[in-house]
Amino acid sequence: MTNLGELAREELPVRSPSLAEQAYATLKRWILSGQLDAETVMSENDLARRLSISRSPLREAIRKLQDEGLLAASGPKGFGIPPISLDLIDQVYGVRLALESEAAAHATPIPQDELAKMRQFMEEVRPEVMAGDAQRFTDVDFEFHDLFVRNCGNPLLISYIERLRGNIQRILVYSGQLEEHSVRSFEEHMDILEAMEAQDPARIEKTVRQHITGVRDRLHDSLLGTAE
Repeated sequence: MTNLGELAREELPVRSPSLAEQAYATLKRWILSGQLDAETVMSENDLARRLSISRSPLREAIRKLQDEGLLAASGPKGFGIPPISLDLIDQVYGVRLALESEAAAHATPIPQDELAKMRQFMEEVRPEVMAGDAQRFTDVDFEFHDLFVRNCGNPLLISYIERLRGNIQRILVYSGQLEEHSVRSFEEHMDILEAMEAQDPARIEKTVRQHITGVRDRLHDSLLGTAE
């Protein structure tokens, strides 16, 4: 008779993603990459045909994307992507400020080898950012913030931060086009990195607050300038 110890040593089969999970992943990728325009109204039928799936798994995927704020109802049977607006930035960055500053205040100790690796990367991309190419710097934004987020000791807080990252990613794509913003954001990241290297929770929280508030204010200025 097989005992539990033997069962635990057996390799469990890898479960294939369900249709709903596949639809969710595909739609999220389209939204974050900009392949779906924020001004386009989509129906369940349109999306079902495009994804070649029935409406039942599609509805499950849509509900999950709505929970993350990446899709919103538009009309009686339609869905749309919330545009990058002042309201969206205020909502996303207001929540980000509250959650990440709390994580930063409790983020010690942070492993020195992870900090050293990030320091090396930041020095490597500094000339690129100053020359107007912030792509590689922007690509590691979440990895950078995870240095303090994943060391905050609060799994529930981490899960809420992760749920917010879809809309943060959309905003990062927009903000990456603003050269002056990218330079300031890089400098703010360096301030946070120095605080983390000092293993000073109060200083980490302060620099994270300054950074997130600075990003929000610069995005405000950009959108208001575009509207004029």
